[in-house]
Amino acid sequence: GLLLLIGEQYAVTVDQLARLIGRTYRTARWLRDRWQNAGWVASRQLIAGGPSYVWLTREGTRVAQSPHRTWEPNPGMAAHIEAVTEIRLLLEGQLGLGEWQSERTLAKTYGPRSELRLHLPDAVLVRGQERVAIEVELTLKSRARLDELVRDLGERYQQVWYFAAARLVPTLTEVASLARWQNVQVHHHPPLLHE
Repeated sequence: GLLLLIGEQYAVTVDQLARLIGRTYRTARWLRDRWQNAGWVASRQLIAGGPSYVWLTREGTRVAQSPHRTWEPNPGMAAHIEAVTEIRLLLEGQLGLGEWQSERTLAKTYGPRSELRLHLPDAVLVRGQERVAIEVELTLKSRARLDELVRDLGERYQQVWYFAAARLVPTLTEVASLARWQNVQVHHHPPLLHE
């Protein structure tokens, strides 16, 4: 299950791996080293001074029977990938709010992007009959693009939860307030405990 989850999220940090197994960072590092020796994962810092990431190799993808292509490490995506996994650990893991469907899983369900041109959220949290679109925003898109995304997701999902860097919260909150069904919520990322 763990290797499959890593494939779904593209990559996880060693710290996130520790939380996924409910053990210490040292244990997670030991597990990562074992997997690396077996040839199932690769691991390194993707951002200078940042955490060590762990992702599946071709062999690991095969062993895990992951439906996803082997990820080519992309430093430009690293911070976003880490943030999305943080939200998964919080909503699905800690709070048990529902079942997580990753962007990669959604892409498989919807087939090639070109057919529908739908914007895929970073994840969907399935809560009984309800589907909540999850979006993590660390960098500001144009206002027009945000309006379009919020409108689109607000129409297609019962709820939309944004987790945004503090400086983006005011703009997103304004865009969310214009959503037709008033079903878009904006939270800080990292989440503030009193929210």
